[in-house]
Amino acid sequence: MGSATVASTLAHMGERCTCMRDLKLLHAHAFRTHLHDHAVVLGKLFRFTAVSPLGDLRYAHRMFDQMPHPTTFFYNTLIRAHAHSTTPSLSSLFFNLMRRNDVFPDQFSYTFLLKSRSRTSPLTHNNDIHAAVFKFGFCRHLHVQNGLIHLYAYRGMTLLARRVFEDILQLDLEVDVVSWSGLLVAHVKAGELDIARKVFDEMPQRDVVSWTAMLSGYSQARQPREALEFFWDMRSAGVWPDEVTMVSVVSACASLGDLETGRMVHRFVEENGFGWMVALCNALIDMYGKCGCLEEAWAVFHGMTWKSLITWNTMMTVCANHGHANEAFNLFEWMVFSGVAPDSVTLLALLVVYAHKGLVDEGIRLFERMQRDYGVEPRIEHYGAVVDMLGRAGRLQEAYDLLINIPIPCNDVVWGALLGACRIHGDVDMGEKIIKKLLQLKPDEGGYYILLRDIYVAAGQNAEANEMRQAMLDSGARKNPGCSWVDA
Repeated sequence: MGSATVASTLAHMGERCTCMRDLKLLHAHAFRTHLHDHAVVLGKLFRFTAVSPLGDLRYAHRMFDQMPHPTTFFYNTLIRAHAHSTTPSLSSLFFNLMRRNDVFPDQFSYTFLLKSRSRTSPLTHNNDIHAAVFKFGFCRHLHVQNGLIHLYAYRGMTLLARRVFEDILQLDLEVDVVSWSGLLVAHVKAGELDIARKVFDEMPQRDVVSWTAMLSGYSQARQPREALEFFWDMRSAGVWPDEVTMVSVVSACASLGDLETGRMVHRFVEENGFGWMVALCNALIDMYGKCGCLEEAWAVFHGMTWKSLITWNTMMTVCANHGHANEAFNLFEWMVFSGVAPDSVTLLALLVVYAHKGLVDEGIRLFERMQRDYGVEPRIEHYGAVVDMLGRAGRLQEAYDLLINIPIPCNDVVWGALLGACRIHGDVDMGEKIIKKLLQLKPDEGGYYILLRDIYVAAGQNAEANEMRQAMLDSGARKNPGCSWVDA
């Protein structure tokens, strides 16, 4: 068999490869037949390792390192691979390496690089790539310009996204649905839903991305009814939803506590083959939990073949919020046994369980072990959970000492929770100390004056209560809606 025939066979098999084991066998055969540097053969094998979901990006790196003079195609493949990976910033590294090695980028180089930049946080030097697009003459490539629109869109930079959109029109290029969707996403990300809806209504053609962007915007803006209405409009228009669409729809049902619609959406998910999607199952667990249907939340959880950290956290949070302490503790043990490392959300859910169960000492021990045993730095939410735990148990001095020595910026919410605990336990002295802290943080908040006055009233200190009322009036602080002064 001639080398050309062998090369053609290897390239054909590489294109249809379905696992790394077969890929490595093909690669080994290419070495034995001296075809490991054959451009077409190497290209097919490299493409699978780098960009296929069944490939191995580390193996692709090793292949790349063995190439004496990789071409634009190979650089582009790695830039593309990292743009869709968990390490999008490495796309810029390979783009810069490409330039240093005098390998000229093409329009695909910029398209993939723009994709990676849109996923890199925080966005830095966003003008350098925009300038390079113009400098090297790629501004007449519509997909490159669309990449720029989406780069700015994902950061909510509406003025820059619209400027690129208008540049496309001035260049006599025909904007497509991708261009319009980018502009729509920009306004959604910026929270400009009215403008986004106007863009949506003006679109000559709409795809699943544009429908989903608008629907997600309503859901994230806490307009769940509008999100659900938009979903039914989408279905009436014959547009097939994707995973992102369905996650937003389920989230809208959770926000509304609309169990009937949530179950209907769940049936739609199962009947149309979305049930395997982890993010969607996580949203369903959360929805059932918020609707109080723990059995159905557990059914979704147990039905998942693969569980992400978010899955464990969501189910644990559902248990915590419903006071099912034993189930939450068992979940945590099962999670750790399964080799899943807990994060800050996991530990916060456990602290909430300890607080609700009254297991204060156990909760304090977990809080003290967070950084040492799990590498999780306590955040203000964790401090708040511990303060709540101590406050419920009447251990107000410990809670106060914790907040006085807190190594991170504290807020009025945590101090306010401790003041509420003082009211429950009638601790006037502690209440006075806390109100001083609160008035330093939010001097115009009248609700704190009212809480302290209630503490005075409960302790029979009516003179001090009246002084507190006068102090609030003199300071010009605002009363919260629903709060009123009631004469003792």
